[in-house]
Amino acid sequence: MKYITTLAFISVCIFSYAQSNMFWNNYSNFNPAMSGFLHEQHASASYVDFYPSLSGNYSDLYANFNQRIAKKHGIGVNYSGNFEPLVLTNKALVNYNYQLSLNRNSKLAAGVGVGYGHERLRDDDYYQIDTTLYADPVSSFQLNLGLAYSWKTLTIGVSATNLIPQDPSPGYGYYYERTPTFNAHAQYRLDLSEKLSLTPRLLYQYYDGFQRLHSNLTLSYKQQFFLGVSAESRDRFGVNIGWDIKNKFRVAYDYSKTFSKLNNAVNGGIHEVSIGYFLTSSKKKIVGTPNF
Repeated sequence: MKYITTLAFISVCIFSYAQSNMFWNNYSNFNPAMSGFLHEQHASASYVDFYPSLSGNYSDLYANFNQRIAKKHGIGVNYSGNFEPLVLTNKALVNYNYQLSLNRNSKLAAGVGVGYGHERLRDDDYYQIDTTLYADPVSSFQLNLGLAYSWKTLTIGVSATNLIPQDPSPGYGYYYERTPTFNAHAQYRLDLSEKLSLTPRLLYQYYDGFQRLHSNLTLSYKQQFFLGVSAESRDRFGVNIGWDIKNKFRVAYDYSKTFSKLNNAVNGGIHEVSIGYFLTSSKKKIVGTPNF
């Protein structure tokens, strides 16, 4: 019974966490228009550990490197790995976008991401599932499209991911990584004083009839230290802390906890560690948490 409860709980969470807790570090992973959009060069890596106290815990890994070229072109390489209890998913995409300056304070970018995805069932009989019926790995062509717009301290974007339809199968069909997904994100930096700024962020996602809203509110001090609170829909709340070293390097940590009705045991919460590098060509310093 314990194993069944664990599997049911994780299955619900699979639909709940389509991005990392600190999703703003990984914008380019789901919106190709964000590669090199706000920074001349940027990179990040995020590791998420879900429910380490549960016997069927799992983890995600996100990594990206992005570069702006000739002030008009953005390119990037992105990787995401989802290591679920039953399925292992790996994706690698190359992004390209064209950036158009509308005036001194605003610009628009349109981007496309293409790449390769690979899924396979884990060779694990922990849940006593007969994987021989559908154990063949699945490879797929990946296509993402996106738009991004910035005006002063406001950034908004929309994107569509997993756009190439894939045939459903008993082993993979219900996973969000195979489902076309619509994403909309926004953030706005409010300067409270010379040393303090407040940045609210939102990420809305829709896939296969499911809707999720990720939200975060981060307070930054002296353009270096930040502390934030986050929520996802109505069942997850968390806190994040970080340090931007010399406005070039980032170290950040996030802890969040799910308050689902299925969460009837101590699960250890969700832990995310993120490191990053960013370089901006603007002479104006970035206040608050920079955008990757």
